Amino acid sequence: MKNDHHDSAGLNAPVPEQSGQRADETMFMALFATHPSVMLIVDAGTGRVVDANHAATQFYGWPVEEFRKLNLLDIDVPSPADGTNSPSLLAALEQGRTSRTHRKADGSVREVELFASPAGLPEKNTLFVIVQDISERKDFESLTEFRLRLLEMSNTSSTEELLTFTLDEAERLTGSTLGFFNFISDDQSIVMRHACSSCAKKDNCGEASHPNQIDPAICADVITEKRAVIHNDHATLRHCNSRFVDHQQAKRELIVPIIRNGKVMATMEIGNKPIDYRDEDVRLISVLAGVAWDIIARKYAEESERKMQEAIQYTQKMELIGQLAGGIAHDINNVLMAILGHAELMIDELDEWNPFSESLLTIQESAVRATNLIQQLLAFARKQMIQPTLVELDKEIDKQKPMLREITGDRVRIEWIPGSNHARVLIDPSQLDQILTNLCANARDAIEGAGKVTIETSTVRVEAAECYAGHPCQTPGNFVTISVTDNGCGIDSNTLPHIFEPFFTTREVGKGTGLGLSTVYGIVRQNKGYLECQSSPGCGARFTIYLLRHDDSPETPENTSAGVSETRKAWKTILLVDDDPSIVALIRTVLTKHDYAVLTATTPRNAERIAAASDNEIALLLTDVVMPEMNGRELSARVQAIHPHLKTLFMSAFTMEMIAMHGVTGSETNFIRKPFKISTLIQVIQKILG
Repeated sequence: MKNDHHDSAGLNAPVPEQSGQRADETMFMALFATHPSVMLIVDAGTGRVVDANHAATQFYGWPVEEFRKLNLLDIDVPSPADGTNSPSLLAALEQGRTSRTHRKADGSVREVELFASPAGLPEKNTLFVIVQDISERKDFESLTEFRLRLLEMSNTSSTEELLTFTLDEAERLTGSTLGFFNFISDDQSIVMRHACSSCAKKDNCGEASHPNQIDPAICADVITEKRAVIHNDHATLRHCNSRFVDHQQAKRELIVPIIRNGKVMATMEIGNKPIDYRDEDVRLISVLAGVAWDIIARKYAEESERKMQEAIQYTQKMELIGQLAGGIAHDINNVLMAILGHAELMIDELDEWNPFSESLLTIQESAVRATNLIQQLLAFARKQMIQPTLVELDKEIDKQKPMLREITGDRVRIEWIPGSNHARVLIDPSQLDQILTNLCANARDAIEGAGKVTIETSTVRVEAAECYAGHPCQTPGNFVTISVTDNGCGIDSNTLPHIFEPFFTTREVGKGTGLGLSTVYGIVRQNKGYLECQSSPGCGARFTIYLLRHDDSPETPENTSAGVSETRKAWKTILLVDDDPSIVALIRTVLTKHDYAVLTATTPRNAERIAAASDNEIALLLTDVVMPEMNGRELSARVQAIHPHLKTLFMSAFTMEMIAMHGVTGSETNFIRKPFKISTLIQVIQKILG
């Protein structure tokens, strides 16, 4: 009985192995349910989710009941490289480890790494899967790769290209489809759109040229509070006047500031993420924007230093040319004065049929051309004697249309588009004439066959942020622009940096002086303006000049040649002083011929002695400015002490700068520049003595 009882009891007792297995399963499921790691049990054959632990429901956002209705393929976001996601995912799980992108219940995605092994549960062919969130690691890897790529690009790419690449990366990392990068002015009041993403360009949101000013209200909260701003609904976007409102698909946006030294330097905007932006997006985009800004700021500093060095070298070169021009101008102008004067005297004496008349006219014309060349050099060197006056730009250009049409000829049509709306600029009208003449001549030479030159004016306000962003105007303000555009052959990138250098020309030898554009450059800079050229081969060229707009009328100097009387005052005494004997001889002949009594001297001391010894009242002192012993201004004061009613007419072949150093300014009423025509000299003298 005992043995029977024992056998009976043994048959009903649990098998130790089965009991231990159930205990292990119970312990496993308890650990599975409470473990802080994200864990799933899936069917290895189909990918169906058999079970999910509490950590998984917290991570993904689905309750266990919902989770058990899902397939692992439902939450897997396939890579574009995968043809179909099913074989790729399940095959990868069999290998025990794979990296995937998973979708959560709220629609957001996370980068995860899956570790799989057989579960060993009663359900056959099940896998135990541990899910590890590696999004931060992936972001770090992406940022590292982005930084290296941006550094590499910075050597060859423009600032706008670097910013576009940054915005494209921001869109990729967040799933956005719009992106903009804005620069903020130093006073934080101006927002300049500087770049947009590739998607924004394709979507016609970035079709405007950059940089362009936008409504500061877009970034008001970001700038004032120095923090990132998220707008996750369309109503909020409209409330804050966002740039994205103009886009019919706009729903959400994120704006992050880039802050350096306590000031917002720029903002990065991204928009239209399929789901709401979150704090993790703020952190990611802030790092991305900061990396880009530091690289771009370094590139900008390097470019600024390079441009400064180039500007210094260019300025030094131009200054040397200017010194050369100024140095030779005096001597050459005196020589030309003698040639022009004697030629004019001989032409007046000869009859038209005289065989020498034509030769003398040729001599005179050649001397005039040489004079113009010297004036062009002085214009480039900004050493011209000028008399700026307030002119209404459109009206002044309109006067010059007939002359400009003569320059371009019949084959080139001039289109005139006035648009400055009666705006005025302060400039010597003769210099405006030089600018338009040279630009139209340059355009004509660039056009083969028939063509068109468009002259257009407008007004523009240049802000400080635009100057910072690379605008040709280096200082902010209100400007009037003159644009001269042709449809000629255009200028290649190698030639473009040199076009304003004197004597630089692409025309064949003997066909150009190379002084046309350099003259324009010198005149514009002398008038505190700015100049840029936009051109490419086969696309013509556009020259744009920026001149400061003047709304107040300044005092303008009297024109020395206006209102000249034809009445001659016979036998008035003129004291003529010049250290060049040939000039003295020429002018004495001319003045004597016009019934003036002439006293001459080649040194100031001698002139002073002659004035003291003269019994006749000296009516006019005609004197050079720069001379040995004393200058013309000092001589005038000494002679006037002897002859109180004396009037003075200064003349000089030196540059404006040199003349001003000797007491005679560009606004001096009684001044005549050498070389001058004999008839002009007589008219000026008659006006002074009249």
